[in-house]
Amino acid sequence: MAIDRKHIAWVVAAVAVAAVPLSFFGPEGLRMLVIGLLMLAGPGTALVLYIRLGSAGTDGTDDADGAGAHRSAAQSTLPLAISIAVASSLALSTIVATAMVFARMWSPPVAVLVLSLITLLLLALGAKRFPVSAAGAS
Repeated sequence: MAIDRKHIAWVVAAVAVAAVPLSFFGPEGLRMLVIGLLMLAGPGTALVLYIRLGSAGTDGTDDADGAGAHRSAAQSTLPLAISIAVASSLALSTIVATAMVFARMWSPPVAVLVLSLITLLLLALGAKRFPVSAAGAS
């Protein structure tokens, strides 16, 4: 059973939406977990989904003869996709924090809101860029 890109996008969107209210109030352990996940992998995962890096063969079209080779090629890019997701998420978190410090408007909840908005924007742009085709639907 392969993990579909849509499922990953829904999980990333849920983490981004849940992080905003948790940045203001909530149990400390849950706040740390959700906001940590957002900062570590939120915008980067949305960026990787936007540029379509990673497992490209998860759209249900594995009926070709080269499906096994296609699957192994997608698995070989998985470490690259994960490292790009983490690196770009941490870079965006650092850029947002540095901009807030230089603007003398330091507010961690606002930084979480900005990262959540960037994540949701990248997810929306990725969904709009590559719409789901209805050719195989019946």
